[in-house]
Amino acid sequence: MEVLKSKKLTNEVLILTILHLLIDGICATTIFGALYKDNLLLPIIVFVGYNFLAFMMQPLIGLMIDTYKREKLLVLVSLLIVILGSLLGSIPYLSLVFLGLGNALFHTSAGKITIDNSQNKLSLLGIFVSLGVVGLTIGTLYASFAYLLLILISLTLLIGIGFYFINQNYQQLLVNDQQETKETFNLNSKNSLIIVGIIVIVMFRAIMGKYTVFTWSTSSQLILTTAIFIALGKAIGGILADKIGIKWTIIISGLGSLVFLIFARDSIWGGLIGILLFNMTMPITLYLLYKMMPGYKTTAFGLAAMILFPGYVIGIFLQNYASLYNIILISITALTVILVIIFVREMQKKAIIDVI
Repeated sequence: MEVLKSKKLTNEVLILTILHLLIDGICATTIFGALYKDNLLLPIIVFVGYNFLAFMMQPLIGLMIDTYKREKLLVLVSLLIVILGSLLGSIPYLSLVFLGLGNALFHTSAGKITIDNSQNKLSLLGIFVSLGVVGLTIGTLYASFAYLLLILISLTLLIGIGFYFINQNYQQLLVNDQQETKETFNLNSKNSLIIVGIIVIVMFRAIMGKYTVFTWSTSSQLILTTAIFIALGKAIGGILADKIGIKWTIIISGLGSLVFLIFARDSIWGGLIGILLFNMTMPITLYLLYKMMPGYKTTAFGLAAMILFPGYVIGIFLQNYASLYNIILISITALTVILVIIFVREMQKKAIIDVI
């Protein structure tokens, strides 16, 4: 019975992972194919408006899910909202509202299910967060392909139906399979400092993700390959953390990415390996954050997503100062490795985590 339950939980996350790719793909395809028109004002409004709703709203939506549950039903609702937004491409402002809110609702509700199903492991968490960047890249690069949106919507509906049936009936969508322990969220000064520190690390990763420019990434194939290596890094980071512990995974990720992104960034394989290693921290920081916020897992997931947007904007700004790249990368990497090790030791003392 336990084996069957574990298989069901894993299959559920795998379905959500594919949906993650499709949802981000639908949003990107609609934005780049229909909403970015040939004038100055509309693209700015769409960029700011969509990203504000898709990222900055996630903590609030996460808090709602932590309070009222129903995350499985909300996954299906989010799919319909995003699809509706994609069909409203001729009405840009209404479309961006549906796309942004639907995307935020999907990420938080599916993220909550993934966290619950992970059972204190990082592997499934890393797998779930991995494929979003691939969907985003496909939608960005191939938005002009006439049938791409139709394919993405059709697959989303088909796999959404699969998600419904894996839960067997409507009633199962209203309950959580996992028994959640009632833990008290104690927001004292030390816990607050750890939470803020982890959020800052997530922002650092977003900054460097946009600040890092590969001179060889000039074709759509190479851009998509880069996205695939980013996804692999996130998935491998979770798997490796379960195998050798968070501390050693962070050290390998930090020092390895530092070497490749400083000394081999201008070669294709050097850049790809560097970006893979760099993104291995993604599931780890998310895991540490929600472990620090018992009872508010989805809110923590939303906080980690929220900080990506300002980090992305800072990364765009820093592209004007390419000469500072190595100094900033070294500083951010060193700070990340040190802070994560400190956080892990502090959390181990409190018996909050056992994956070190």
